[in-house]
Parts: sequence; structure tokens; C-alpha cells
Amino acid sequence: DTNDTITMTSKSNPLGKKLGTTVTPGDRLGNILALRNKGVNLIAGNGTYIRHGHMYASITGQAITTVVQEEEDGNNSAENDGNTKWIVSIQQSQQQQPQSAYAKASTTICPQVGSVILGRVTRVVRPSYAVVDIIALVPTEPNNNGQSSTKKQQPYIIPFHEPFAGTLRQNEIKPQSAIELEISDCLRPGDVVLARIHALGGEKEYILSTAETELGVVKATCESSGYDLVPVSYKEMECPVTKVKEGRKVAKPRAAA
Repeated sequence: DTNDTITMTSKSNPLGKKLGTTVTPGDRLGNILALRNKGVNLIAGNGTYIRHGHMYASITGQAITTVVQEEEDGNNSAENDGNTKWIVSIQQSQQQQPQSAYAKASTTICPQVGSVILGRVTRVVRPSYAVVDIIALVPTEPNNNGQSSTKKQQPYIIPFHEPFAGTLRQNEIKPQSAIELEISDCLRPGDVVLARIHALGGEKEYILSTAETELGVVKATCESSGYDLVPVSYKEMECPVTKVKEGRKVAKPRAAA
């Protein structure tokens, strides 16, 4: 077998994101199973992880790849047409490098009750709850009311080495609402959310809450156009291309430092 590192261009890039594109935690980078059927194997490098057959980013930075072509011996080469391995990593910019000291602790840090986390919705089970991958910790500090608020002096996040399991129940999305909410009008699979850990559930599962105004959906994608939705109110986001509005429990933007 021979291994050769290949210099790839955007035209030969099978990832959902082009090489060099800036990605954020929770962005999906590729379908593992679909690409494997095409002879392409994705391997999770620094800043990425694999969940339910897809590869995702766990930190903010540029998507880069190291590609190795492995040719099969004998007559099987025509049948297999080679076996390409892509090691996908996220490269942080110089401005993001100071965060790495905190990221090193991500293998030992676990979410705690009261922690604010960044998560990605993987599944919505109507009408009662949503399943969330907890991918990063958002540091907080006490405010004047004795509650915790997102830290302003160091607006970083601490990505976890592997995602933790979380559940966001319908009655914890916006418990003060005067009307009963339809969960699909508040969040959808693929959404990135800010949430607070409300309690510990069974089997190493965390119960989440987005009751506070600063918590909720911070990033969502339009299914038809693929563009990021833009918040237009506390309960709606709009596609900048199609102008279609979708219901979300939108996180109130945090004040700048």
C-alpha cells in the first residue's frame, strides 16, 4: 500500500463546508456513511467529532483537511477505486489561540447543574421534548442579582472533547408563556442553542432549560436555501433569501463587553 498526502481544491472537496470556510460549534461537516459508500473515509481530527453518522465542528475556526490516498493491492484496485481518508480538523485563528488553554481542560470538565451550555438539537420528539448534543460550556459569572450571566471579559467557550446528552422538555423552553407552545415552533433539528442545565436526568442525561430571555436558538439554517436564518423577533427567524419566516425561541442578543 502507498500513502500520499494530496493537495485538495474546493472542486474535489466532498465536505459540506468548503476548505478554509469558518465553522462554528455544531456545524455539520459531512455525512460519514454516504461518503464511505463513495470510497471516502472521514476521520475526526482536532476540533471535530462524529455523532449519528455525521461529522460536526466542536470549536470555531477554519475547516482544514489532510488527505491520504491508499491504493489497494492486486486486482481489487479497480473494484474499490482506491480508499481516500480525510482527516478533518478545525484550525483556530491567532485571535482564538488564547482560548486553547481552556480548551485543554475540556477532557476533564463536565457540565454541572446551573451551567450555561452551547448545544445542537439532534432530534425533536413531538409534542414533548427535544434531544440536544451538549458540545461546549459557556463560562458565566454572578451578576448583581446573584444569578449567573455570560462572562463579558472573556467571551470564549470551552468545547467538550465528546458531546454530552441533553434533553429540552416542552415545559422548560418558555415556562412563563401564557399559551401552550408547539415544540416545532420553538426549535428544530440542527439548531444551535444556548441553554442552562436545569437538573440531572437518568443515564448521564442533563435536563436543559431556555426559560431565560438570553437563552434559546442562536443559530438556525433555512432548509430550502441553506442560508443562516436571521432573528426578526423573540419568536421568529427569517431567511434572507426566500424571506420565509420560521418560528423559534430566539435567544436575546447579549450586551457587548
